[in-house]
Amino acid sequence: MHPNNYISSISGWSIGNSERARKDAEAILRVVRGARLPVTNNIERSYIPEASIADTVTKYFSDPKFAKFYVVRECEIQIGSVSSRADIVLRDGVGNFVAIAECKLQDRTAYGPKQLKSFLSATDTTFGIFASGTNEDSWIFYENLRHNRFRQIEQSDFEKEVLGLVENE
Repeated sequence: MHPNNYISSISGWSIGNSERARKDAEAILRVVRGARLPVTNNIERSYIPEASIADTVTKYFSDPKFAKFYVVRECEIQIGSVSSRADIVLRDGVGNFVAIAECKLQDRTAYGPKQLKSFLSATDTTFGIFASGTNEDSWIFYENLRHNRFRQIEQSDFEKEVLGLVENE
């Protein structure tokens, strides 16, 4: 179904139903942002690749080893006077940013690492993931060394350092 057809049909679904209206509004935002395109009904969804990547990163952070953290999708980040959204932020129990993940399609990867590094610098977040596919082996893990310097690290080092943050509390 073409996104415009979906958007034009929404208002009929949500009349008199505030919960359905809320879900429709959220769906519109996802379509406008290019995250999800509904197929035929409220349950079945067709994901574009970027949303699939974000779902995979969210699933990665849902592993029991990350149980002391929580995931925020589409997290607003202020960079100077501009407000932007990070695809996924891993936060600790008090709300501090622990890691930021930026998800981009394979053919849009040129800007992705720069955007991730901007988010890391603006929030002073120590770790980041640039995910350009649903395979964890293709992800690039970064450590923010501050002063606009970053180091690529292995996934095992990323996990060791992030999980070490919990042990030090």
